[in-house]
Parts: sequence; C-alpha cells; structure tokens
Amino acid sequence: MKTKSYVRFLNRSAHFDADLELADIVRTATSRGALTRNNGRRLFDYINPQRHPRLAARANNANSRDSAVTHLRTTLHSSFIKDLYEDVTIYFRDVLEAAAMNGVSPGRLVGQFDITFDAKVILTAGNWTNVVALVSQAIFRQIENKRNTKDLVAAMNGKLGLGIAQAVIDAALPYFELRHLLVHSDGIADQKFCRSFPNFGATAGQRILIDNGVIQNARTSILALIAAFDQAIVANNVVAQTELQP
Repeated sequence: MKTKSYVRFLNRSAHFDADLELADIVRTATSRGALTRNNGRRLFDYINPQRHPRLAARANNANSRDSAVTHLRTTLHSSFIKDLYEDVTIYFRDVLEAAAMNGVSPGRLVGQFDITFDAKVILTAGNWTNVVALVSQAIFRQIENKRNTKDLVAAMNGKLGLGIAQAVIDAALPYFELRHLLVHSDGIADQKFCRSFPNFGATAGQRILIDNGVIQNARTSILALIAAFDQAIVANNVVAQTELQP
C-alpha cells in the first residue's frame, strides 16, 4: 500500500521525466539532421519568421542548432530540480494534513510553534475537518518559513515519528540545496554549499553543471527519500486507511 499523496507525487514526477526524454529526443534528432531535412535557409525546418523571430534570425549552421537545443535541455534540467523540490513540499504538506486528520499527537504535531487563529476564521471553517486542515497548513507554513530544507525534512520526520535513516536524508539534501542556488544565484555555488557537500564536486563562484548525471542522482536520491517516508507512514498507520491505495 501507498498513500494517495505519494501516488500524486509519482505522477507529477513522471510528467517531468517525459519532458526530459522529449528534450533528449529533440537533441538526438537535431544532431542527425532530422529537423533540417529540407536544407532550407533557416536554422530548423518549419521555422516561421513571424512566430519564431529569434530562431529565424540565428545563423543556419550545426553549431547554432546545437547551441539552441543544448540551452533548451539545460533549462529543462534546471526546471526539473526546481519542480521536484516543489513536488516534495506538496507531498509533505499533504501527508502532514492527512496525519493531523488521523489524530497524530497534537503535542508532537504543534511542537514549539505558537499558532493562534481569530475566532472568525475558526467559525468560518465550518467543521472540524476544516479546522484541522487550517492548523496543519499553518504548521507547515511555519516550517517552510525557516527556509532551511534540512530543517524541513527533519521536522517532518520528527512530527510524524517516522525514524527515517539519516543516510537517506543526507543523500537528497544536496539536490534540495541546489534548487535554492538555481532560484537565488542562477546556479552558482557558494562556500556554504561547497563546505556542506564536499563530495558534490562544486566550486565556489562557479555555476554548477546540471548534466544527466546530476539529474539521475537527484531523481534517485529524492525519490528514495519520499519512498522511505511513505513506507514508514503506511507501516506506522500515520494516515487513515482512506488515504491509502495499492
């Protein structure tokens, strides 16, 4: 069995996998001349100067084609890292809410957070299910507001009482932090990243190359982390049976 949240996570991930595969197909096709079979005046067949003015203005040669396709693939690689991180946070938010609905220990769930609601907000919620959702969402926002992925994963591990192995968490952390570098510094490594993950091979002040190896390692380690979370959630009855599926 697995949680419905996990199934949604896998489905979203599969869409991004397909995008990367498509980019690879385009790159292979381009290198073999499949998109320039008519030997026309343009960089690619089917370029319409009105619809594709930037591509229409580029030099019509192999180097220019390779540059265009490589940039597309690099952009998709960066997007994959960013989107995979977002999917992880959505999964965490969903399972935290499901755990709260299932009656996880309020003391452990709320922990050190000081959360209060205006009476109007509570009354507007309408029922207990919506009140629990409000509380769990507020807790998750406070965890997210720390802007520290290591703390986010640790908090979810602790609040749900899962006991996820530290080695599984550590394997995924570099790729979560890589997302922050992509968002805030255009993928340029800083001293903190290099010190925290010395085996990653990054150099402070230089942009990290997000090649197929990085993408595969990110996918493997992050999916292993979420799989470990989900297995522990199911094994420990953290969420209701109605939140599970084969």
